[in-house]
Amino acid sequence: MSPELSGNALIADAGELEKKFAELVDPVLFSSLTAKLNSLHFSVPEADLKRIVTYLMPALTKTKKRDERYTAIRSKYFTAPEGRKFFKELSIDELPGETSPQTLAVCLGLVDAMGLKFDFIAPNIGFQKNIPYADNAALENKIAALYGVAEQFGVSIGFHSGSGKSAENYTSIGRITGGALEIKTSGRYTYEMGVALSRSTDPHDKALWHDWHAFTRELAVLGAFADNAAQKSFARDFISTTLRHEHVPVDGAFDSPDTLRRVLDALAPSPEHVFWFEYNFLFVLAAGGSIARLGDHSADGYLQRSRFYRISDEARLLYARQTAAYILFLAESTGLAKKGRLRTTAEKLAGFSSYRDLLDDIAIEAA
Repeated sequence: MSPELSGNALIADAGELEKKFAELVDPVLFSSLTAKLNSLHFSVPEADLKRIVTYLMPALTKTKKRDERYTAIRSKYFTAPEGRKFFKELSIDELPGETSPQTLAVCLGLVDAMGLKFDFIAPNIGFQKNIPYADNAALENKIAALYGVAEQFGVSIGFHSGSGKSAENYTSIGRITGGALEIKTSGRYTYEMGVALSRSTDPHDKALWHDWHAFTRELAVLGAFADNAAQKSFARDFISTTLRHEHVPVDGAFDSPDTLRRVLDALAPSPEHVFWFEYNFLFVLAAGGSIARLGDHSADGYLQRSRFYRISDEARLLYARQTAAYILFLAESTGLAKKGRLRTTAEKLAGFSSYRDLLDDIAIEAA
């Protein structure tokens, strides 16, 4: 449920809100939503309720149509109930600000009134990718309040930007939700690919890694001198954090784009650089590795993506081992698996000397 999908902004003016509300929202639907919230003792001022419902309706109307089509096609091609099922998550983490329990209740009440059912809802908890949540006690209070709402609608919490949190954070997440959770950690797996390529001795892997890092360096420089204030602020923060990590003075680094390029070019490429972590995913479909061709879904874009399919077996083993180890860490921290089994798996993982050994072991286990 992003601003791009909503097609309109949150409306402040009362007259404009009433006009847009009448245009987009079915009165029967709104009455059903109000009744649902009242039955669960959620008190939301009517103007606030109308504002968020008006904001969400265009996106949710699209969502309902897509849900009906997904359901129909699975019913057509699958006869078994298990084949017809699919997990659904309502992602609201891109709505403005952190998600309050009231906003969560409105969103879940609205989709319930529309006849939509979800397994998870992803609020904005205040997570930053690859950074632990510092105040774990505050995090526990926040999750408990949100999960208390979600549970009343029969859904659980999806944790977006879930990469790189502390064991303490994950333990709280697992305990409060009773293990009924979803953690979005795609950023971590991209990070582990960077780690694998940076450690590989294969020339192709090294070239790919250096191109990838150079791409993010240039994006960071362009962002640091962008006209958009938010883009500029984020880029400078990513760069400053990186320079402090490398014990390089920040003062003077932003004197000019050329000065900043010289400062960043002097750094040895590292997957620990925050600007690399924040911009790395844009490289995958940048045709020819060009910043001018981001998200290129033509054949050229997929040729760029294919560079990652041609990495060496050395890098594949490094990536698989690191990724699996992270999943084991998540399983242990959230309480989803027993420590004894995890320890045995970790020992086996560390013992593979080649990627072929790993694949052969998977084949044996599958048989």
